[in-house]
Amino acid sequence: MKGKRVATYLACLAVLSVGSAALGSVQEPQQPLNPKSIPKYVDQLPAPGKLFGPAQSITMSEFTQQVLPAGFPATMVWGYNGSYPGPTIEAVRGVPTTVTYYNNLVDPVLQRHMTIDQTLHWADPLGLQCMMSADRDDCFSPYAGPVPTVVHLHGGEVPSRFDGGPQGWFTPNLAQVGATFPGTVYTYPNGQEATTLWYHDHALGTTRTNVYGGLAAFYLLRDPVNEPANLPSGPYEREIAIQDRQFDTAGQLLFPDGSPAGLNGPPTNPEDHPYWNPEFFGDVIVVNGKTWPFLNVEPRRYRLRLLNGSNARFYTLSWSAQKGKAPVFWQIGTDGGLLDTPVKLAALTLAPGERADVIVDFSGMAAGSELILQNSAKAPFPAGTVPDPATLGQIMKVVVALPLSGMDTSLDPSAVTALRPTPIVRLAPTVTASTPVRRLTLNEVMGMGGPMEVLLNNSHFMDPVSEKPRVGSTEVWEIINTTGDTHPIHLHLVQYQLLSRQKYQAGKYLKDYERAFPGGAFIPAAGPPPGGNPDPAPYLVGKPSPPDLNEAGWKDTVRMNPGEVTRIAVRFAPTDTPAGAAGPGYPFDATEGPGYVWHCHILDHEDNDMMRPFQVVP
Repeated sequence: MKGKRVATYLACLAVLSVGSAALGSVQEPQQPLNPKSIPKYVDQLPAPGKLFGPAQSITMSEFTQQVLPAGFPATMVWGYNGSYPGPTIEAVRGVPTTVTYYNNLVDPVLQRHMTIDQTLHWADPLGLQCMMSADRDDCFSPYAGPVPTVVHLHGGEVPSRFDGGPQGWFTPNLAQVGATFPGTVYTYPNGQEATTLWYHDHALGTTRTNVYGGLAAFYLLRDPVNEPANLPSGPYEREIAIQDRQFDTAGQLLFPDGSPAGLNGPPTNPEDHPYWNPEFFGDVIVVNGKTWPFLNVEPRRYRLRLLNGSNARFYTLSWSAQKGKAPVFWQIGTDGGLLDTPVKLAALTLAPGERADVIVDFSGMAAGSELILQNSAKAPFPAGTVPDPATLGQIMKVVVALPLSGMDTSLDPSAVTALRPTPIVRLAPTVTASTPVRRLTLNEVMGMGGPMEVLLNNSHFMDPVSEKPRVGSTEVWEIINTTGDTHPIHLHLVQYQLLSRQKYQAGKYLKDYERAFPGGAFIPAAGPPPGGNPDPAPYLVGKPSPPDLNEAGWKDTVRMNPGEVTRIAVRFAPTDTPAGAAGPGYPFDATEGPGYVWHCHILDHEDNDMMRPFQVVP
């Protein structure tokens, strides 16, 4: 049967490839649009709409939006409340927000351009169970059923039933629901420190396509008592969501799932996973739903809430000035809230899922000055292809085109020594010899053509729960990256702190790791060796590197580099709980409900099967 399925797949490609040099979807032929044909900096940077108040209603639907410049066709996208990205929810600490979600993605056209691979472990609304019986021809076909969705508040301290876990999905009219579906009304406590969060789709095995379609938006949590009162605000505070996309010549999104298209090759192992690629890399930059936009500013300070909302692309951002000195980033906050003091950066690297709260000072710049926000990160990161300076090397333009409307009395980050009324609670001093340590691996399972799947601790998502931290406890997680790429690792429920990164003798460690399996050879997806993952300490090289200054705060997503052991301190309590304080402190019972997950935030990895559950216990 497998040979029959492969023959059917190849025959399908052959038919659809006739007359097409490069194919997008195997369901509907698409000719890639040359990114250099798209004029830059002709559209203003959109400002997302805002939702205020404790009760909200959000609908997921399909619509057209002018993502490309005028003269190109409008693009079919998915979004929240009719916009891509969706509206920004503004919340206040201590005031819960209740959101009712509706899935109105009924018979969406875009689904014909974004093939769901049914051989992955995914939501599976029709119950085909293709991961268990992939020899069936219907499992090898593109999915054409109802779209499953579930919303995750990324970075939120929330009860697990409202966490938007991957099995909490539902389809239009609730015709099918996932195993842990909690209903469509979510309550977010908003008890954590003020920060930049975002909400996005998290449906099992189809997060990459749902987010690519447009299901993402900001969630800003404010705390007037503990935030500086004079941060740039109103028109001087802007959300900036950076994503890479690819388009066809008809102006529609192109998500390659067949033969090579643009930067993406064909599926690495089509005989097993006919449509899955290890990473999606687009050739067009989209910011807040517009290709290469511009922003007119006054000569003053601006607060920018930066989000890497891409599937797999990292960004290393810097400013380039036509003339004069380019500004710097003053980072004031990380994923989980304010830093103790501003950090001055000439360049800022963001992995998928990471956020950075920054101030950029445009004061003193002459009227008409133009700045380009540049990108220099390789793809895949850190040792892949250098971005084309004419396309992926540019993000957006800032023009000092507006007159100064009154004196700028906002916070000057170059003159501030403290951003918070009380410093960040530091976990490193609480780590002792008795602190529980978890040794976990990042694994890539190779097939004939390349990666077959990517795993955490050599385990599938549905394997028994192995991480059961005690509520209120602090643990050290030593994460050993055995792959060739950087993985942004995201934990739900908690913000955690990066302790160190340290190089290790990867080749030597892997030999001993593999010998520890029964029979002396690595067994893919079998979990860790029976005696546990070997202690990496004897294989470490040099000295541990402390976190970068702009990482020395609360993080929910951290870059874990190849050839390194990354150590993080994870405390299962709110971030502002004093060090050593008794009691869990959450305004809810974190031990109730279906539990949480941790995963790689390269969405293509997460969907196949680089995600694991964890259960907080009393």
